[in-house]
Amino acid sequence: MKTYSARHTRQAIKWDSMKNVRLILAGILISVSGCQALQPLQAAPIDNGNFMSLWTTYAHCQASTDSNQLRADALTLTKAVGDAITPMAKPLPLPGKIDNLVPIPAARFAVDVKAMAAACSLRAGSAAMQAGYFDVAKDLLKTVLSYQPQSEYAYYNLRAKALLSEMEATYLEVTLHRP
Repeated sequence: MKTYSARHTRQAIKWDSMKNVRLILAGILISVSGCQALQPLQAAPIDNGNFMSLWTTYAHCQASTDSNQLRADALTLTKAVGDAITPMAKPLPLPGKIDNLVPIPAARFAVDVKAMAAACSLRAGSAAMQAGYFDVAKDLLKTVLSYQPQSEYAYYNLRAKALLSEMEATYLEVTLHRP
C-alpha cells in the first residue's frame, strides 16, 4: 500500500504543478488578449494624410520655378500654420469636474509648419520679385515678417527684410527708368 500511496502522492504533486502552470498560462493569455481586445472609447485622430499633403506642398515649393505655383504653395502652407494651432478633441471622456481641469491637447505635426511656410514664402517672394510682380512679392514677404517675435524664425525674418530692401531698390530703379 505504501507504493500506491507514494505513487499517488507523486501524481498528485505532478497534477498540482501542471494545474498551476496551466492556470498561470491561462491568466497570462487572458490578460494579454484582454488588453488587446479592449479599444479606447474614443481614439485620438491621427491625420497622416494632412501631414503628407503639407510635406508634398513644401517639396513642390522647393522644386518649382513657376512664380504662380510657388505663390499657391506658399499660401497653402501659410493657411496650414493657423490650422496647426487649432485644438483637437479630448481623447477620453471624463467626469464633469475632472474634465474641466484637463486642457484640450493641441494638434501637433512632426515638423514645424511655420518654418515650412516661411521658407516657401521666401522662395515664392523671390521668384515673384524676379518676375516683376512686386506687390505679390511684398505680400508674401510680409507674412514671413509676422513671425518676427519668435527667435527660431530670425533667419527667415532677416532674409525677408533683405529681399524687401532689395525689392525697394529694384522697384525704385524701375520707376525711375519709366518714360
